[in-house]
Amino acid sequence: MADVFTDLQTETEALAELAERHGYGPGPNITGHFARLTSTARLVRLSVENPGAFGVTPQISYDSLDEAILVWLIEQRKANALLASAPPEPELPWSDGPLRPSVLAAAVLTEVFAGGQDIADLFGVRPQRDDSIGHVAYYGVRTRDRAYRRHQETPPAKPFRFELVAPSGARWDFGPENATDRVSGPAEDFCLLVTGRRFAEDLDLAFTGRHTAEWLELLES
Repeated sequence: MADVFTDLQTETEALAELAERHGYGPGPNITGHFARLTSTARLVRLSVENPGAFGVTPQISYDSLDEAILVWLIEQRKANALLASAPPEPELPWSDGPLRPSVLAAAVLTEVFAGGQDIADLFGVRPQRDDSIGHVAYYGVRTRDRAYRRHQETPPAKPFRFELVAPSGARWDFGPENATDRVSGPAEDFCLLVTGRRFAEDLDLAFTGRHTAEWLELLES
């Protein structure tokens, strides 16, 4: 798995290229997706440049696809550069609580992954995926308990075991080998699940253990 900051920049450019290739001419309006991604990029800039003022950014809208892609790219590239150059300490403010710059980069890459999937779905195409999604998988594992908190439930005390297969065929394992609760399958499918872009019934994932069944139910509700 490559450096998260490098992968974030690579995925940024790949999403812009996908939108430019499929977005012009008659078809769905994707400017709203770029508005959301721009808002995330501006939150990153605020987190790094002015953490004391971190909070909600103003709502964004665009009049054209040209404007949407250009403004988002400018903001995203600035955000990526700031994260890559930020010192590892102190942690940066974020919606899930303070994060190290590398972890925040994984969170932002997760947003780019999800937004890119939304756009690809609108055009009926499948995005090219490589091992950069490992950072999305890592962030999905790291935020396992988010589904419990959203439903005011207590997370399991013990971690799950995640055994995921990368696009390259490499194996990514997270969690203790002897865990009772386990999730296994393609990493891309796992990323689609934890970002809410697909339901488990449409994916090639296996779930073992009572707690993974509970987690899946909370995740999809």
